[in-house]
Amino acid sequence: MQWGATAWCRDMAPLGVHTAFAADDPRLLDAALAGYRAWGETEAPETPRIEIRLTLGERAAPGPCLVRVTGSQLTLSGTGVTGEADARLGTARCIVPPHFLDDPASLVADILDPLLLFLLARTGRTPLHAAGVVIGETALLLCGASGSGKSTLALTAAGAGLPVLSDDTVYVQTDPVLRVWGFPRPIHVFPADDPTGSDHRRLRSGRIKAAVPLPASASVLKADRALLCLLDHGDDAALEPMDSVAATERLSRLEPGFDLLAADSAAAVRALAANGAWRLTLSRRPAHAIALLRDRFGDGG
Repeated sequence: MQWGATAWCRDMAPLGVHTAFAADDPRLLDAALAGYRAWGETEAPETPRIEIRLTLGERAAPGPCLVRVTGSQLTLSGTGVTGEADARLGTARCIVPPHFLDDPASLVADILDPLLLFLLARTGRTPLHAAGVVIGETALLLCGASGSGKSTLALTAAGAGLPVLSDDTVYVQTDPVLRVWGFPRPIHVFPADDPTGSDHRRLRSGRIKAAVPLPASASVLKADRALLCLLDHGDDAALEPMDSVAATERLSRLEPGFDLLAADSAAAVRALAANGAWRLTLSRRPAHAIALLRDRFGDGG
């Protein structure tokens, strides 16, 4: 396996973590950085905590990329794609076929995000399976299993003018302060629920979803205050306080992927639950749930 020399490099800070992106071709570096512009470039003097190195490979037909995690190692493989990440070293590298130069969205979604987020999640940014919307100065973390309506709620919140951290996963920092990070990406909903009528589709959790991009004005990168809102379903929308111990216990049942960092997840949930927890019951109209949240938290309280 031949890894090329990386002559072009940029520094950014996704989730606040100093990260160096490097490539052996300037076109590859530009395509890679297309998905991380929201974070801006940094000139932090310290040694990067994460390094992502990319090599332009041989031509290959487009195809799916498979991800495998074993302990502190991640491997990425596909037609013409060979990648690996090592959480102990904070490094990742990947050979990328040339067709990704013309498809930056797929480069980011299929190659870079899996490598980068694997490393970030092991650098004090613990993933929590939740959508995040911001009302006032408070991030409301809408926690529920796959298919519980998180993405639809996030899309409804954005349509109501509320900033969105994420539609499915937020990242919790507990040291030196509690902070919740978003990761700007399209919101994925079933095609029938896509108000834009976009024909851009992706396979998510074994289901075909429409990818609805959000304008930069609708995305927010972080929040320093957060509350847990656990999702249930019923005939009528309702919002009520929830015992923090019960909330912590319920969120200890981790879905595949999130269970790889069980101890970190438990610590993150305990830190969040210390601020209180709520039960949000969803009806068939997600706008009713968003209205309840705005009524309760619209003053920032």
